[in-house]
Amino acid sequence: MTLKVFQCNQCGSTVFPARYFCFECGGAEWHERVAESGTVNEWTTVRRRVGAQDGGDVLVASVTTDAGPVVIARLERPVRVGDEVSLAIDEQNRVLALPIA
Repeated sequence: MTLKVFQCNQCGSTVFPARYFCFECGGAEWHERVAESGTVNEWTTVRRRVGAQDGGDVLVASVTTDAGPVVIARLERPVRVGDEVSLAIDEQNRVLALPIA
């Protein structure tokens, strides 16, 4: 699935996740935009997750999307700050950042 962000019809501000009202202008009408890729701002490893059954580490990154908003995404492997990634949504509705080879 593709990652969708939301753009205010009144002022053009783009947000993720969806909001009832725009934080810039107070507008309440939105349209969806697809965020296909982004740039890694920073990343880290989460080692001890509460309730984790497999006990494995999880890599997460903050990614500035090509549509504007910053999202927190799971990584499949370490990356460098500034790397381009493609963005997707998995079957559990998690945001994934996949390195572009």
